[in-house]
Formats: sequence, structure tokens, C-alpha cells
Amino acid sequence: MEEPRMDESIEAEYTLEAAASCPRCEKKIETLLVVRLLRTRVNFTSALPRRGQVMVCSHCRAIVGGSLGGLI
Repeated sequence: MEEPRMDESIEAEYTLEAAASCPRCEKKIETLLVVRLLRTRVNFTSALPRRGQVMVCSHCRAIVGGSLGGLI
């Protein structure tokens, strides 16, 4: 069976150590997708980063809260 190709807008895929439920679609989530954010417009000089990431449900693509940082 051929593995599905990732959408070009998806930057990465993370597998959860334990399954969770999506707060929007309530389906069981085993993986989260990472989508890149690009700042396109501001009306002031901004010290905020130009790029960022959000994690989304692999089923419904709703934004899911979390962190990509880790403790070593």
C-alpha cells in the first residue's frame, strides 16, 4: 500500500505517545500536523517573529493547542 503524500502546506507530522481526542471533531488523534504561519502584513513596526507554526488535527485540520518545544 502506498503511503499518502503530505499536503505541501504541512511542514511536519508528529506522532503522539498516547492517543487523544480532537476538541472539535472528537475523533481519536494519533498524529498532529504542523502548519507554517507566515506574517503577511502589519500596520506597525513589529518585534514579533515573521514565522511560526501551529498544530492541527490530522482529521479536520482544526488548530490544536500545544507546544513544539521540549525539555532536555
